[in-house]
Amino acid sequence: MRSWTGPAYAAVCSLWLVLTMLCQARSRWATRIRKYDVFALIPRWTFFAPTPGMQDFVLLHRDRTPDGRLTQWRELTGAAAGARPLRAVWNPDRRHSKALLDASQNLLQLASQGRRPEEIELSAPYLALLAHVSAQPRSEEPDATQFALVVQKSSALEEAVPAVAFVSSLHAID
Repeated sequence: MRSWTGPAYAAVCSLWLVLTMLCQARSRWATRIRKYDVFALIPRWTFFAPTPGMQDFVLLHRDRTPDGRLTQWRELTGAAAGARPLRAVWNPDRRHSKALLDASQNLLQLASQGRRPEEIELSAPYLALLAHVSAQPRSEEPDATQFALVVQKSSALEEAVPAVAFVSSLHAID
């Protein structure tokens, strides 16, 4: 006698997978299926953000040497640089990266609101980014540092062009 549980289980899982895939797009099919999903068994893969991030932030910095020369802009790359498969399971740097992303977004939001420069320079996001930049190891001893935020909008339809969104003042380093 042959068991029917194996094929039944495979059919239920297959149906669930197909319904999940149909419900990921905003369509009339998704609306109809979700109307009957009273126990919320069909997942939504947006997790915590209904609208995914559409831009990348790049944090740059440069220094002023004691002789008054400004160094070239350099991109700050942390330990989180580079994709590794292990990151899906173990990524201790994610909180640090998320803090930098949040500070960058909040700083740009403050700047877009037309705040006075003095107000922006005393804000938590500005001070957090300045502290991060100031703590970076350097090959020579600068007397001041400066940072900039570059925004690169990502779109599958057009080529991403980076744009400088914010440049800080020069700040003395002790």
